[in-house]
Amino acid sequence: MRISFLLALTLVLPHAAAADDLEARAVALFEALQTDGQCPTYLQDRPAPTRRQFTVQGPEGDQPVTTFEFTCDAGAYNLVQTFLIHTDSDGLRPLFFAMPVTRMPETSESGGEPLAEPGAGTQITGYRTAPTLINASVDDITGRIVTTEKWRGLGDAGASGTWDLTAAGYVLRRYQIDATYDGKVDPVIVLDLRGAIAAE
Repeated sequence: MRISFLLALTLVLPHAAAADDLEARAVALFEALQTDGQCPTYLQDRPAPTRRQFTVQGPEGDQPVTTFEFTCDAGAYNLVQTFLIHTDSDGLRPLFFAMPVTRMPETSESGGEPLAEPGAGTQITGYRTAPTLINASVDDITGRIVTTEKWRGLGDAGASGTWDLTAAGYVLRRYQIDATYDGKVDPVIVLDLRGAIAAE
């Protein structure tokens, strides 16, 4: 009986040690990236990251993916988060998220009057990458991330994005903006690739 118990320990402990080592490496990498104090909330108490494990479809079948979520900063109504990812193929690395760069018209083309529907005609002029997300909610089953960034406390202006977890990292699927400041939540969708993905 004692031999069986010791044998079980020898099988479990290396796996546990490897898991702990991965989290320790994630913390070390994250802290090494904080060179200009952009994560003051984390640096105050250094809380442990939120660790999540997923299985996604890769080129050669199912692939394990581990993510680490760090609380970077917190304001009155926005929480800033940073993420790291680990895969067998690419190892441990920080995540950067695709974001559309938009141009929002403020007046109509004809007489210079305010638009009847503020936000209508918003155009994507390019893309950038961001090392942080705001008010990110992570689906513990699929890994999908949805953000709800508030531009003021009332919540009637802001941006929201959806990113899906893949074997290559996170891919932007949907993005919407509410620039009305009209006391209502009425965003305009500027990017929606979900239908295109479903059709593939």
